[in-house]
Amino acid sequence: MFLAAANRDPRRWDQPDSYDITRRTSGHVGFGSGIHMCVGQLVARLEGEVMLTALARRIAKIEITGEPKRRFNNTLRGLDSLPVTITPA
Repeated sequence: MFLAAANRDPRRWDQPDSYDITRRTSGHVGFGSGIHMCVGQLVARLEGEVMLTALARRIAKIEITGEPKRRFNNTLRGLDSLPVTITPA
C-alpha cells in the first residue's frame, strides 16, 4: 500500500482530496487493518477526542494566516509548518 494514497481512492470516496467531516469512516486505513492494525489506535482516538473537545471549549476560531509548507516524502503526506492565528472563546 502507498500510504500517501490511503483514504484518497476515488473508487471508494466521492471527492477524495476534499476534507469532509461527514464522510463515513468505514474502510478508513489510517491505523491499518487486520493483523497490521495499530494496537494503540484506541488510545490515539481517545487522545484526539479529548484534545479536540478541550480546544472546542476554549477557542472561538482558528484561521490559517500563512502559506502551508509541505514536507516532501515518498510515502507520507504532511506539513512542515502551518501558520495559524487562534482566537480565544
